[in-house]
Amino acid sequence: MSDRGGPPHLHSLDVVRVLTVALVIAVHTVSQQPGGTGLTNGALLIVMHVSREVFFLLTAFVLGYSYRDRAPKRWPAFWRRRYLLIGVPYLVWSAVYFVALGQGWQPAGFVRAVLTGTAQYHLYFLLVSMQLYLVFPVLRWVLRATRGRHGWLLATAFAYQIAVYAVVQRWQGDPNPVLASYLGFVVVGGIAAGHAETFFAFTRRHLRQVFLGTAIAVTSGVGWFFVQVAWLGRTTVAASEVFQPVVVLESFAVAWTFLALGLTWQDRRMPGRRAIRAAADASFGVYLAHPLLLQGLLAVSAATGLTGVAARLSGAVVTAVAMVVAVPLIYLTCVTAVASIRRTPLSLPLTGHGRASFGMPFWPSPAMPLSAAACAARCSRSCRASFGMPFWPSPAMPLSAAACAARCSRSCRASFGMPCWPSPAMPLSAAACAARCSRSCPGRRTGGPTVVPISPGGLQCERQAA
Repeated sequence: MSDRGGPPHLHSLDVVRVLTVALVIAVHTVSQQPGGTGLTNGALLIVMHVSREVFFLLTAFVLGYSYRDRAPKRWPAFWRRRYLLIGVPYLVWSAVYFVALGQGWQPAGFVRAVLTGTAQYHLYFLLVSMQLYLVFPVLRWVLRATRGRHGWLLATAFAYQIAVYAVVQRWQGDPNPVLASYLGFVVVGGIAAGHAETFFAFTRRHLRQVFLGTAIAVTSGVGWFFVQVAWLGRTTVAASEVFQPVVVLESFAVAWTFLALGLTWQDRRMPGRRAIRAAADASFGVYLAHPLLLQGLLAVSAATGLTGVAARLSGAVVTAVAMVVAVPLIYLTCVTAVASIRRTPLSLPLTGHGRASFGMPFWPSPAMPLSAAACAARCSRSCRASFGMPFWPSPAMPLSAAACAARCSRSCRASFGMPCWPSPAMPLSAAACAARCSRSCPGRRTGGPTVVPISPGGLQCERQAA
């Protein structure tokens, strides 16, 4: 369970986030490659366009899973926190892109771009997310009111989404920043969250069928693209656009495959867990920033003549270079930049997250004691990052159990709004001591088990009398 009483972290979703962000970067890179949209990148685009739909499925799933058993105590507090974490970055990045695209400072134009999500081509997602947060209480009520009939609700949501994607092609307005355009995906994500354990178990038992179904869906999408170009006379741009019924099928299939890959990774003891978790944690910041880096790369390519060289190559070669070189370069650069920004006061406006500290648990486990010097050094570094002052002075100056608990409680209450360590009168076991410290804060032990230097070689959680 999380520190705040919520459901446990779903490690498999970290993989879904990483793969989906990679897909977002890929679709934006390939769609802007020199030479325009041809047969090769057009066929890829009709598949990679599912990135937005997967994100909406993921967002609805995470919201539904987080609050399926308990509603927020106060909905205004829920909205205030959500809009702070997404609204501030939305305004900041809208301003950044509005200026970066050479529009200068035109207040009326900027306001219009903010209201329509058009300051840059990807910011509509934040506008739709804000609409989702607004109606989430209604969505949660519907999901709870239809318990026992979720099969019918699932079929209705699927049919709705197919119909919307069929009709929206003839819509004269812009469907991108409107929640109604993706409402079926949102409902399906919420239903999946309500049956997460059953859904995950079913996926684990039918991995081959999931992968086969995705292969069929993707093949159908690519086949439909070529049918439109070869027999229906549509341009490659129109044939690869996102709002097509076949993309709905692809979206559900690809999202399911991403989840299957995440569950498989989790079941294999999560190799590379730290890297995956770091990339997943940076995913929102990467999403916000990557068009700026892509815009810079395109400008450099034009200035150095690479754009002209690429225009003389075959579309397949350019697409291959974009996928193999440009996409990983943009992704890794953005992840690195976001990880650095997360440690600064600019973290909230640029990445949508509060400022990070040291990014790893202070106390590893009772079975992995740190030396006295390493313990004091790591605690001092992490607490200085969080609170501006070292919490634990040095191995040579141990605190009493009561002082340890008091200082940790004050620090954690200031940072997280709740005490990290209960009191010297409530001793914890050594295992609970390490686990709680790792979960909650860079604080120390208290009365019951307190961290005291007991030998030159190391520290351990040792029970002391209150």
